[in-house]
Amino acid sequence: MLAKNYSSVAQIYSHLMRSIDYKMWAKYVYDLSRLNGKRNISVLELACGSGEIAGFLSKKIKDYTLCDLSLDMLLSMENKLSKINCDMTLLPFKRKFDFVFSTFDSVNYLLTKKSFVKMLNSVEICLAENGIFTFDVSLDANSLNNQKYLNRSGMYGEFKYEQISRYHRSKHIHRNKFRITDKLGSTFIENHKQRIFLFDEYFEMISKTNLYVYGCYDAFSFSNASSSNERAQFVLKKRKNNADI
Repeated sequence: MLAKNYSSVAQIYSHLMRSIDYKMWAKYVYDLSRLNGKRNISVLELACGSGEIAGFLSKKIKDYTLCDLSLDMLLSMENKLSKINCDMTLLPFKRKFDFVFSTFDSVNYLLTKKSFVKMLNSVEICLAENGIFTFDVSLDANSLNNQKYLNRSGMYGEFKYEQISRYHRSKHIHRNKFRITDKLGSTFIENHKQRIFLFDEYFEMISKTNLYVYGCYDAFSFSNASSSNERAQFVLKKRKNNADI
């Protein structure tokens, strides 16, 4: 049975991500938030997944809102933070946030330049004047070097799963197929697809918005990123009076 993305994967998500050092990742995001130069900031986390990053950051940041396209992922959380089920390209917020971010290359799920620019414009509307929007992206080298590790199978609780990962380099599309079987023998299939844009294409898309690149780092560092990196961390701010930066 074909399932909506993350409706079944939500059941085994914590197992699939068990090797992730959430504490380290949260510290890096917190360090990025300090670039804002403001205390007591308001935070919006996009594509928050299971809320693991929020579990660390919300101890330091009290005004914290989570959102995700998957209701199943939001329902899997046990924290009491504000949670909104929404599309990052159509954010419903009327208020402004000092710091907006996403992690785990979530923006790579936006498959076209049009949808990516739409997301940027949506974030810009709810970003405070001196606010920061930061996100990480998966680049070509990440798919080439690591797809073999994503071909795996196993058991978790009452679920049996198989993941098949393929990177179609000529199309810049990375696909992950999940086959998940529950204790009753029902099998659910999820097909996940990510667009691996070229490094320079991100700058091109950002230039079409009212945001500019304040910094672009090799992920988990503050060293300048390049197209040869596996991941890049973009830090964006609003343009002043629509002037080019």
